[in-house]
Amino acid sequence: MTVNPQALDQGAAAPAPATPSPPPPAKPKPKPKAKPKPAAARPPAAVPAPPAQAAAPPSVFPPPEGPATVRLGTAPETLDVPEAPPASPLLPPAAPAPPAHPNVVPPPAPVVASAAGEVLDVPGGTRITFGPASADLNPATDAALREIGAAAAKDPAAVVNVIAYAAGPREDPSTPRRLSLDRALAARSVLMAAGVPSTRIYVRALGTSYGEGPPDRVDLVVVHSTAALAATPPEAAPAPAPQTPTVKTPPP
Repeated sequence: MTVNPQALDQGAAAPAPATPSPPPPAKPKPKPKAKPKPAAARPPAAVPAPPAQAAAPPSVFPPPEGPATVRLGTAPETLDVPEAPPASPLLPPAAPAPPAHPNVVPPPAPVVASAAGEVLDVPGGTRITFGPASADLNPATDAALREIGAAAAKDPAAVVNVIAYAAGPREDPSTPRRLSLDRALAARSVLMAAGVPSTRIYVRALGTSYGEGPPDRVDLVVVHSTAALAATPPEAAPAPAPQTPTVKTPPP
């Protein structure tokens, strides 16, 4: 093999070929942006069902019958109107009024000529005295009671208060109370015989509660007006104050 020294020298003198630079790296292609996925539709929130209402009990009363309504396009119903109103029902006759309560007049108290007793005028009324342990009337006391009754009977608004007393032992109040009641009832019977109704006579038997007056007595107070009666009821009327009595002598 023949070697050309000149070529070797030229090759040694010639610069070595430049090493080619590597090509620049290729830019990565931009990735396409991913489109956002649409949000999944949420199921609608469940609405709680309203609580079941208890069925209303059936009404025991029938529904009211209202006026008949006429719908358009339909003929109204034919109503049968009576030619005359119905006859009035026959009512039974009224019961007769009960008879008025009769005013039963008890027999008047007997008059004893020998009985002790006087008729005294006191402020606001009349006082009748009795003998001890006695409820008998004498002619003078009986006549005074009849006079009082006749005057009270003429006034429909007159009320007679009869307040009776009696003497007796304090340890036995029932005996004088019964005696005072007998005296009050004796005076009441004479007043009723004179025409005063029993409903207008108020009796009070107070026994030994006679105060300062004579113990064996009956005080009679006549009230001639309803206003005075309402202002001072017979039950609360105080006993008349003791006064110097005026003695009435019976006519001969």
